[in-house]
Amino acid sequence: MTDQTMNAEEVQASNGLSYWQLVRRRFVRNRYGMVGLIAAMIVIIMAVFAGFIAPYGVETKDRTAIYQPPQGIHIIAPDGGLTRPYVMGWGEEMDPVTYEITFAPDPELRRDLSLFVEGTEWTFLGLTFDTHLFGTADGTPFHLLGTDSLGRDVFSRMVWGTRVTLLMGVLVTAAALVIGTAVGVASGYFGGTFDLIVQRIVEFVKSFPDLPLYLALVAVLPRRAEPMTIFIMFAAILVLLRWADLSRELRGKVISIRTMDYVRAAEAVGAKDSRILTRHIVPNTSSHMIVWATYQLPEVILLESFLSFLGVGVQAPMVSWGTMLNQVRDFQSFAAAPWLMAPVGMIVISVLAFNAFGDGMRDAMDPYSND
Repeated sequence: MTDQTMNAEEVQASNGLSYWQLVRRRFVRNRYGMVGLIAAMIVIIMAVFAGFIAPYGVETKDRTAIYQPPQGIHIIAPDGGLTRPYVMGWGEEMDPVTYEITFAPDPELRRDLSLFVEGTEWTFLGLTFDTHLFGTADGTPFHLLGTDSLGRDVFSRMVWGTRVTLLMGVLVTAAALVIGTAVGVASGYFGGTFDLIVQRIVEFVKSFPDLPLYLALVAVLPRRAEPMTIFIMFAAILVLLRWADLSRELRGKVISIRTMDYVRAAEAVGAKDSRILTRHIVPNTSSHMIVWATYQLPEVILLESFLSFLGVGVQAPMVSWGTMLNQVRDFQSFAAAPWLMAPVGMIVISVLAFNAFGDGMRDAMDPYSND
């Protein structure tokens, strides 16, 4: 069967499908986009069920394990056979010359792992639970990614930090999407003096360099305010400069859409502006908004992590990937505990996942193009 015959059959089969059905079918065929979607869903699930996945709470401390190295999961017994998953404990040794404390694996501290174990309490939707996905069979503390300077489990804090970082990204992206859509669509549709004023405001907002302005605005946040208050104000600052790009892009699309025949027909029969906007204009810009949001989310994650790493973003006791990296700002801390850089891996995975998902959505939004 020739390629032309296959394309003809594909076009014929797609004639009975709606636009969004075509988008879904094309997206499923995009392996890169599907991998991004699966990875993004894993990150989202980790954020939603952080209390269940994390073995310990954010501030749970193990005073006997300060700067303890990671404990890897083993499935091969010392004799070479397969066994149930276990972790090997660390024994502390002190150098008699430098008095430096070092860690060495101690076979006597082997601990078997089990699923659905009881541990520290956590809440979800107002309900309290004490069951965790995995842990040691006897309840002995273990630390997959080691501990920090206070004996807090790095893996647990990284899982809990997923919730804060992702929540910041979703809130900022959603708020910028709403503001940018409202301003851009209204500016492109009504035009005239309103469009002139709005575009001068957009140009004024875009004239500022992003990073210096972020640092200047974040510096004025009240440091004695509640952490949640600072979190909301920090999100508002990020939204301040994120909506302008979308507004300008949607304005151009709306200007071209409002000259289409179906929009002119709606005006001819006396349809109100609100109906034309909600039934004809906005739906035809939805694909652009979805793709913009999938690209904007990883950018916000990177920006929040960077500012929190500098100490001007999310504040303790709230924990995000950026605040965790704030503990290793100097070379001495990094040399003593390089495993504290573990959140970098989550940042990279999340950014790549959402970017891959965005690429897949961008390609799928044009289902009539050739594969």
